Amino acid sequence: MFYWKGKTENQKTLTEELLSCKSIQSMQIASAFVSWKGVEILRLMKEKYNLPKERIILYLSEQFSSDKPGNMLVELLDLCTVKILLENQFHSKVFFLNGEENKLIYGSSNFTNGGLSDNIEFDFVGIPSKEEKATVQSFFKYCDDRATVANADIVRFYKDQQPELDELNVTQKKIKIRLSSYIRKDDPFTPDTYGLSDFYFTFEDYETFFPRNAEKVDREISAKRLTVQKKMLDIHNIVYPSIKKLGVAHHKREENITSLIRPCQYNKNSVGWIGVRYGKLPHEVDALNFGKTDDDDAYGFQKHGCLQFSVNSDGFDINLFLAVRNGAIDRMKLSEHQYRMLSERRPQIESEMKKLVGHHFEWRIENGTPAFRLDDEPIGGFCDWFKTHDEDGYESYLMKYYEPDDPILKTKESIAAEVVRVMTMLRPLYDAMVWRPLKQ
Repeated sequence: MFYWKGKTENQKTLTEELLSCKSIQSMQIASAFVSWKGVEILRLMKEKYNLPKERIILYLSEQFSSDKPGNMLVELLDLCTVKILLENQFHSKVFFLNGEENKLIYGSSNFTNGGLSDNIEFDFVGIPSKEEKATVQSFFKYCDDRATVANADIVRFYKDQQPELDELNVTQKKIKIRLSSYIRKDDPFTPDTYGLSDFYFTFEDYETFFPRNAEKVDREISAKRLTVQKKMLDIHNIVYPSIKKLGVAHHKREENITSLIRPCQYNKNSVGWIGVRYGKLPHEVDALNFGKTDDDDAYGFQKHGCLQFSVNSDGFDINLFLAVRNGAIDRMKLSEHQYRMLSERRPQIESEMKKLVGHHFEWRIENGTPAFRLDDEPIGGFCDWFKTHDEDGYESYLMKYYEPDDPILKTKESIAAEVVRVMTMLRPLYDAMVWRPLKQ
């Protein structure tokens, strides 16, 4: 059995593998590097298997950590026997748990958070044969002959090196930032741009939609998209009782309440945002699509205008989403017979738009046309502007945008309250611009 990309073939993390044995009599761990996360897991293993520290041996390289290694050794010496290979290039990663059923893990994973979960690693995980167990013991015997047992004197030595290590950490961080800047050159913002640690959507949530991640299909990015999708559904569950009263509904299929979270032909193989949309009632969509041969996922709900809230690579927005790129039902209805419907509804559209002035709304058509900002433009010119610039092949929508650190985005409750407030404002304009002859 092998481990890579976060889990073994039986869907366990390495931490779960280390803590899943029935009965362990002793442990030997060789890891070139160890982090405070490794110390925490070692403590959990000691407690679970009820082992005295003499039965746990940890082998480390001389540069096992630059994160206060002297302090780390103090804690490790309360948990186990530490042996440091000071005169050898020690780069091994071996976990041997000896008990009723032995477990052996070896490969690329250090005893660190990166090695156990974050990095791309590759390890063997299994039960060693008698011959393999003998080989492992020969390896540890070889290490014993070359290692120095950590004691108070070595702890002092490492503590004395901390000022130089602090300088090294700063330098390494700068180098890492510079090296990563190539693939991150198109990122909308950095972890330091906003202080989002106590916001509902974190930097990691927005990073999920950055250009470098939008087309990825691996397990890690899929898990991050699922995390954001759950947050969006939690907001939906709060707002939906109020939203239903506006005369709109979510997609009739529960699994399609949010937009797609995997790259495919319908999103042009890119996930740059996740949204929740509310539009025509199920009987309206079914009736308007009657006789169509296309599946609902390819033709139905998403082709109709909607009220939507979404999170993307650079913030959050609430909008009246009138038209997808191609084949939008309500765009076609507004433009049929040389915009007869748009002309007939012009007084109603302008009346409702005037009510939105002062609330920072703007209409965008994704064809390079400058946005129509309701706060800055004469509302009486909107319908002519729309007739001139709106065209099939480009998304078209009225949007209210929120920066990632907007106080409204602090909690899901504050976001939900804003979604209800804004969608209540937008609903009359929605009814003016979409085609709803079958609304009941």
